[in-house]
Amino acid sequence: MARPARTYLVTNSRALFGARVIRFRSSAPAGSIVPLKVDGRPVRALLTDTPLVGDVLVAELQDVYL
Repeated sequence: MARPARTYLVTNSRALFGARVIRFRSSAPAGSIVPLKVDGRPVRALLTDTPLVGDVLVAELQDVYL
């Protein structure tokens, strides 16, 4: 059975992306690192099971290639 997609918000993006809000959906389990493109840059985010607001969970940037 497929996992439902959950909504994530990146909480540590201010240093690189300023006020840019990075929000995305993923069906990968917590603890997974998923690749994303933010403003054309490839980044990787760690998915957590930490709730933020409502059904939104926390994700944290791992690697950023400039």
